[in-house]
Amino acid sequence: MSTKKTEIDLTKIKNASAINKVEPGFEERMVKAGTQNKVSRFNFTPSELIPLPSGGRLYAKPEITTDPDILKGFIRMKPMTIKEEEILSTSRFAKTGSTTRMIMSRCIESEIDAKDILLYDSNFLMFYLRKISYGDEYGFELTCGNGNCEKKFEHKILISELKFDTLPEDFVEPIEVKLPVSKYTVLCILPRLYHSEETYMKNMNRKKKADEEDRRLTDNILVTTLEILDAEGKKLPRSDWEEFMGALPGRDRAELTKRTSVATGVDKLEGIECPYCGVDYNGTVPVGAEFFRF
Repeated sequence: MSTKKTEIDLTKIKNASAINKVEPGFEERMVKAGTQNKVSRFNFTPSELIPLPSGGRLYAKPEITTDPDILKGFIRMKPMTIKEEEILSTSRFAKTGSTTRMIMSRCIESEIDAKDILLYDSNFLMFYLRKISYGDEYGFELTCGNGNCEKKFEHKILISELKFDTLPEDFVEPIEVKLPVSKYTVLCILPRLYHSEETYMKNMNRKKKADEEDRRLTDNILVTTLEILDAEGKKLPRSDWEEFMGALPGRDRAELTKRTSVATGVDKLEGIECPYCGVDYNGTVPVGAEFFRF
C-alpha cells in the first residue's frame, strides 16, 4: 500500500496572526511560501554588487557563507519591488523587528541567510537599497535645533555621496570586554539581524507589571553575549546573566557599551545651515515611511 505525502499550502491558512503568537515566525513562512519557486517573467533591473562596510570578514565561517563575493567584502542585491513595499507597510512585521530581515532576504542574491547580516552592514545596505530602487536623490524635512527658531525646512542628499566608516582590519570576534569595577570579563559579538527579533521575543515573553521598567537595553546586550567570566575565570551560569547585567556599576556598563557600539556613520548629517536663522544642523538622516518612496 503506497502512501502519498500530504503537503499543506501555508498561503491558504487563515488567522495566521493568532498562530504567530504561539509559533513565532509562522507569518513570515507564509510570505515565503507564497513566493518561493516562483520565477517572475519580468525582471526589469539587474542586481548590483555593493560594498560591505564590515569587509565581509566576520562572515567567513562555513556555516554562514562560502560566497566568494561576500568573503571579498561585497554583496549582490536587487532593487525592491512592490512586493517588498507591501512588507514595509505591514505593521505586524515592523512590531517584531523582522521587516528589515524580510526585505533583505528577498533582495539579497548572494549566498547568505539575511538573518546573519550584521546590523553594522544592514544599516548601510538599506541606504544603498533605497538608491538602487528609487534613485540617488533623497529629500526630507528637518527641524532647526535652535530653540529660538525650530522652523522646518527641506533638505536633499545624494546617497552615493554619503560617507561611511569601515571596521578596522584587525577587528575580531568574540569581543573581549574586561570590566573595570567588577573585574568580570564579557565575551560578545556584534548584533546581527536575528538579534533584533530575539530581543523582541524576550520582551514579549516576559511577564510585565504596570510599574516595571523597560529592560530592552539589557536584552540587547544579553542576546549578543557568549560568555561571562568572573575575576578567577569561572563561567557565570547563563541563568544568572540577566541579574548580573542589571547589577553592573555605571563604569562597567559604559565600558561594555563603548566596546560593543560600532556604527558606519552613513546616516550622519553635519554642517547643514538652517535657511531661516543660519545655525548649523547636526543630526542623522531621518528614515521614515517616506524613505522607501520615490
